[in-house]
Amino acid sequence: MKSSFAVGLVTGLAAGAAAGWFAKPPPAGGLPERAPGSHAMLETGLESAPGVSVIISDVVIPAGKSVPKHAHPGEEFVYLIEGEAVHVEDGADDRILRPGDAMVIRQGRAHAPRGGPQGARAVVFRVHPTGEPERTPAD
Repeated sequence: MKSSFAVGLVTGLAAGAAAGWFAKPPPAGGLPERAPGSHAMLETGLESAPGVSVIISDVVIPAGKSVPKHAHPGEEFVYLIEGEAVHVEDGADDRILRPGDAMVIRQGRAHAPRGGPQGARAVVFRVHPTGEPERTPAD
């Protein structure tokens, strides 16, 4: 029980701190170009919650393309910074995300995001058990 509380507390604090960073405007000249895919920007274990890791990624989805359906061993926090995306998750209505929108994808939920007409770019923050794969394919 203490472990769950610690993970929840760390997740909430980290997400809150990240929200302040995300509220800043992009660098002068815009964001650097990225190839489609998930680009890890930071991956680290948490000293305050042994056995828990955080991964922050810059995710680019091309226009009209879907990421293969997958799930994560922990929570995933998404903040859309460019374009438009459609969040497609098993058992839920599709959700359109636009720049400035944020959402949480709960542990183990199968999803397959799709890029909108101009594609999509998001900062994705994941909290999961150390040593677990970042994602697993889902049918």
